[in-house]
Amino acid sequence: MNKKDIVTKENIAKVADFLKDSVEWLKEADEGCCGFKLSNDLALYVGWSAGWDPEDKSVIHSKSEPDWAIDAAVKIRNDYDCADFEYLNFPWYDDGECWNSSIAPIPGQGRRDYKRDARWFLETFVGMTNAHKKGELRYE
Repeated sequence: MNKKDIVTKENIAKVADFLKDSVEWLKEADEGCCGFKLSNDLALYVGWSAGWDPEDKSVIHSKSEPDWAIDAAVKIRNDYDCADFEYLNFPWYDDGECWNSSIAPIPGQGRRDYKRDARWFLETFVGMTNAHKKGELRYE
């Protein structure tokens, strides 16, 4: 997969909008998970993950569960069980190590920040896809 075909201004803008809209929706709903299809195999998900320090001011905490925070990652696409971010799998290597692509959006994140994250996620998607095509990364 050619990075130049995927990491375009148009795709960065689409993914940045998805990230921003997802974060806003999750803050309001205080539950759920949002998905953006990248391919038949991978998607970008934004949802809640547990284990955060409730005092950590660098993440967006749940109002009802302070040790949960909004997280985003490229994960294996699962259209049937995508309501919970933590149940979605990362691609993994033969040794069992996963390719963890998580980024926790910061409170008050601006458009430039969302675009930076969008570029990173698109570049990660290209890297994952190319590693999978070489047989280095597993999806199932």
